[in-house]
Amino acid sequence: MDHQWLERVEKLFKRQYQALCLIAYSYVADLDASEDIVQDVFISLLKRQDHNILNMEGYVKRSVKNASLNKIRESKKLEPISEKVLKLPQYENPQRIDHDEEIKSAIENLPIQCKKVFELCALEGQKYSTAAETLNISVNTVKSHMKKAYKILRVELQDTQLFLLLLLISHLK
Repeated sequence: MDHQWLERVEKLFKRQYQALCLIAYSYVADLDASEDIVQDVFISLLKRQDHNILNMEGYVKRSVKNASLNKIRESKKLEPISEKVLKLPQYENPQRIDHDEEIKSAIENLPIQCKKVFELCALEGQKYSTAAETLNISVNTVKSHMKKAYKILRVELQDTQLFLLLLLISHLK
């Protein structure tokens, strides 16, 4: 195996693993499956014979997204984000930012239609088709709103992503 290729993959893995797990989790809503997806993507990347990927980070992100969508297709259902994930534990450290309120605030600040779609699909666990019917919009519009919501939440909560990932691990095990 090409040593430089291995180094590039290893650096990307170390730098992006947690963010890639969050991307996968935003699709499959299962932490173990998210980790498996990311690991499988890196394993297949290591096995590639063709080492001519110009934008490896973009390639890996797209691969994680596609693998996550395949996982959803295989399971034929979407898992809702559980309420216990949104109820973060309280600590006695007064300087600690209240991440629970930060998450709720970020969701509240979503554009109105985007927030409705996110609450129906992510929080209540409705399928995209059911949410589309409820809101009298197309399934593609629901998908667009979900994508927009996750994008906004990732940006607004970027400082808390590592904390949220660790919290998800502790709540889901």
